[in-house]
Amino acid sequence: MSTFQKLLNRFLGQVDGSYDPNFDSKEPIHPNPSAIKRSQSLSKVVNPTRRQRSIDALRTASCLSCGLRERDRQLSTNDIDTLVPITAKHEYNFERKLSVDNNNNENSLSQQVRQKRRAKTKLVIIRHAERVDALFGEAWFHQAFDQSGNYRRFHTNLPATLPYRQCFQDYIYDPPLTELGLIRSYRTGVDKTTNDSYLYYSIYLGEALCRTGLRIDYCYSSPSLRCIQTADAILDGMKLRTLIPIRIELGLFECGIWHKDIIPHFMSINELILNRFNIETSYNSVQKSLSTEETEFDYYERSHLVMRQILSKHDTNDMTILFIGHAPSLETLTRQLIGAEPRPNELIQIAQKINYLSLTILEGQRHSWTFVDAILAKQT
Repeated sequence: MSTFQKLLNRFLGQVDGSYDPNFDSKEPIHPNPSAIKRSQSLSKVVNPTRRQRSIDALRTASCLSCGLRERDRQLSTNDIDTLVPITAKHEYNFERKLSVDNNNNENSLSQQVRQKRRAKTKLVIIRHAERVDALFGEAWFHQAFDQSGNYRRFHTNLPATLPYRQCFQDYIYDPPLTELGLIRSYRTGVDKTTNDSYLYYSIYLGEALCRTGLRIDYCYSSPSLRCIQTADAILDGMKLRTLIPIRIELGLFECGIWHKDIIPHFMSINELILNRFNIETSYNSVQKSLSTEETEFDYYERSHLVMRQILSKHDTNDMTILFIGHAPSLETLTRQLIGAEPRPNELIQIAQKINYLSLTILEGQRHSWTFVDAILAKQT
């Protein structure tokens, strides 16, 4: 019996010789207790009734967990009927096949085990929280500031204070979060909505993410103040604010053609640091400039290129990267990663269905990414 065969038998909870079909001895075999325990636990896995329940559950599971349309999901679930229940006979044939062609199967099985155990990277993509101009209208600026730039809080849902910036008029095109938006980014709650083949959760994120035990290794944010504030509050709620600096990426900003020939003047790195945001000053943005002539299709292409270049900086698996962007970011940053075609003509309608603080999660490696169930689905 080969070394691989012996190791496999031990993994299956059997001692040497206990599973040999040619073994003929009247002497009883006494496997160790741990082997018996492993064998009993494995026998539960191949229980036909339990396996059938798992198949039935998969048939009724939400297709949103893998980011597929209902039509594609039906094609996938139909393949379940081709699966053969595992029986003792099949196990025996598998063992005998190993003894016939041991070398080839050793390599094949070892490769499968390595693939299953290989860690994957998670991409958590979140829309920013509630912005003041969306709630109070464009007139909020003229009500909140006098001609000298002095800020006056005329509503309790306006932030108590605003970050200092060199030109206060930049708040017109780069507005802050509301007070409630800041609180919701930090604290916890749940409000679920769906959109096409994706699953988005609108939640009060920081503490909720912290309770799940999710580890954040890197954080990227659009240069919009509302996104930076959201990232800062989420990391604060996760108790990571001082540990994970925010990387400002211009390429995460929304579509240029939506901005009426005016690209906002964002706060500089120095201004952000002056306002006590934890910014990674050594990071150089992948995207260097934006254009108001950028179409929705160009926006898809830009988002995909930026995402690919960011991922190339993190070639190591087993990490979680947080992206804070805008409503369409959940679509444009993920669409081509999963191998789907851009849909620029539908982008505005898609973005309008995505709530504040909605998120989606991708998991995978290099060129293979799939949607996974949002980890906060059970949070209340």
